[in-house]
Amino acid sequence: MATAFLDPVIDALSADKAHGIEPKRLADMLQMSLGEIAELAGVHRTTLARNPGSPEVQAKLGPIATILSRATDMGGGLSKAVLWFRHQPIAAFGYKRAVDIVQAGEATQILAWLDALEDGAYA
Repeated sequence: MATAFLDPVIDALSADKAHGIEPKRLADMLQMSLGEIAELAGVHRTTLARNPGSPEVQAKLGPIATILSRATDMGGGLSKAVLWFRHQPIAAFGYKRAVDIVQAGEATQILAWLDALEDGAYA
């Protein structure tokens, strides 16, 4: 019997703790293709398909899952978090969307910004 993660978003992205975040589940959640997920994460689509549980792939998918999880907690549910991630321009980042910032390799900036929001900073 598999043990569920404490976070429902992370739990939904993983069918098996041994493999971590499943790219196909993330693609479905974000309504993107696996090719788009590979591009978003900055890994080759072949690597994503052949070795989804590799440390390299998991290190790239982890921040995306964390951003979605935190946005879900802060913004009223997963569907709103996905819409925000894909479509909402963020003033603090020159009106770029979170998806664009992550694709540029700057997921840690989004996570730091979410930290600041949780601490009471004004968006």
